[in-house]
Amino acid sequence: MKPLLIIFPIALFAVLYIGFYEKMEDAYPEKVFFIKKSPTLQMKFENIFAYESDDKKLSELSDTERQLVIQYCKYRLGIATILKSQNELEECKKR
Repeated sequence: MKPLLIIFPIALFAVLYIGFYEKMEDAYPEKVFFIKKSPTLQMKFENIFAYESDDKKLSELSDTERQLVIQYCKYRLGIATILKSQNELEECKKR
């Protein structure tokens, strides 16, 4: 019973504060782990700019892609944005 009392808080902390996204590295998918800037139960994030070929302008993003960027920016980079300008998108892309 005591190991459970130790393991559970550690696992909960990991779920709340560790996230990852996938990127292609030398034609192989690779997971990039990071410490979230704020806690959330979401662990897997999408960095739609993790691939060189996916460099899009704000006007080219679908609503779904825009939401993915907003979540990625908030939890990976600590940037709260609603993506109203190309400059806000650039802040999320360059990191």
